[in-house]
Amino acid sequence: MMTPESVYVFKFGKDELNNRIIINYTHTWTGRIKINEIDLRLHKQKHPRIFHRESDLLTYLKKHLTEEDGVTNITRRRKHHSKKTKK
Repeated sequence: MMTPESVYVFKFGKDELNNRIIINYTHTWTGRIKINEIDLRLHKQKHPRIFHRESDLLTYLKKHLTEEDGVTNITRRRKHHSKKTKK
């Protein structure tokens, strides 16, 4: 079963919304979202930076953003499962 590819576009920026992240994704047969490609276009670039995983994008952003940009910590949220101890 083939499903059509879907796209999310996130625009961001201070003056004009000329920066964008374009996420191409599909749904698996179980209903989960599978990210195929993440494009990062800064300042109306013609050739975007392309990432195949979310972790690659976060690694790129960690290298290029500093505390001066107002970003001190970029992390992906992880689910915390607290283990109950028996008394």
